[in-house]
Amino acid sequence: MYGTQIAKWGDSLVVRIPEKILSDTGIVEGDDVEVTAVAGSIIIRKRPDGDKTLKSAGMLAGSSNPELRKPEKGAWKKAAVEKYGSR
Repeated sequence: MYGTQIAKWGDSLVVRIPEKILSDTGIVEGDDVEVTAVAGSIIIRKRPDGDKTLKSAGMLAGSSNPELRKPEKGAWKKAAVEKYGSR
């Protein structure tokens, strides 16, 4: 687990993502990502790109829960709610 801060950038707020997290997930500057709120948490994942295979977040890729490995709409949210509960 890594700590970071929320910062102001123009009229928006931004989060700095540690290099280790980025390298573990395969996310690089300029990638399109999806941001989802689930059970009080924020999930950021690389957006599926046409026929290319989705690179799962490093911490989810090895998960024993098959729902976390499915890129289908709603699967990550369902699995996260099952694991962490809903608000």
